[in-house]
Amino acid sequence: MSLSMDRKIDSEHTAQSRQYGTLWKKIAGDISAAAISATLISPVITAIDRSVVENAASTQKSLRSTLQTNIFCTFRHPRLFFSAKPFFLVWTLYAATYTTANTTDTLTRTFLEKKDRVLAETITFLTTCVVNVPLGVWKDVGFVKAYGGNTAAIPSPKNIPASPGATATSEAGAAASPISKKPTPSLQTPKFPKVVVTTFLLRDAVTIYGSFILPPIVSDALPTTFLPDPAARMAATQLFVPVLSQLIVTPVHLLGLDLYSHPKNEGSAARARRIRKLLGPATLLRCVRIVPAFGVGGIANRETREWLHGGTEDGDRD
Repeated sequence: MSLSMDRKIDSEHTAQSRQYGTLWKKIAGDISAAAISATLISPVITAIDRSVVENAASTQKSLRSTLQTNIFCTFRHPRLFFSAKPFFLVWTLYAATYTTANTTDTLTRTFLEKKDRVLAETITFLTTCVVNVPLGVWKDVGFVKAYGGNTAAIPSPKNIPASPGATATSEAGAAASPISKKPTPSLQTPKFPKVVVTTFLLRDAVTIYGSFILPPIVSDALPTTFLPDPAARMAATQLFVPVLSQLIVTPVHLLGLDLYSHPKNEGSAARARRIRKLLGPATLLRCVRIVPAFGVGGIANRETREWLHGGTEDGDRD
């Protein structure tokens, strides 16, 4: 009896050790997939985000012209682009977001029963929001301070990409100059309002839900006659559901940018007029932006993650 009990304990201990060993391998795969996916999508997202912020602050050039200039500068000066702070902000945001979503999914699959899917989805949504939302606001604050308000300027190919650090350096140089001992007033940025942060929080919460939680739900709800292959159905929803979420998100995003660029109370009519003028092209651009961010990026993240997990999925609750 004692020998049988000892064997049972040893067997459970061996199974538990194997499970934890596999778990750490999965988490390593989660982090690697997140880093690879973030590197893949960050260049185009950096160019798009900068263009939207600049265009919201100044309509002297069209959004299309601003975007073309920024994309051109990205390829013309890749070393400067990849070493600048804007790219670092975007890469950090998406690497951290994908890492959180991946590792949370791995942990819930390991420690929760399969029937607790709603709980697992809720945990994934909340933890991803906790990471993505403050980092998204941090990224947007950096972009708006660098390119929004009075500091926004259409870049030239010889001077890309400007960063908040570059602005600070130019201010320090102006302070040290014998000609001008005070920073140029136009380079001073207003205090970041809490109402702007609130709009960014709402924007990111809707985006996260539409990018990580809603696609699997929609995929399961679609009839098999629409797309018989489950993998193709999941890929389609991963591409299109995040895009549709931007129809809700874009007005909120533009409101936040306008509140920062035009902090004075000019009346809701004037603010609505400016937002309406930008809404069409900005919505199109954000829909295009979300395709690499959580469409192509989401597919790349999932496929890379599954490949790195390899055979460790065997025996899981799926």
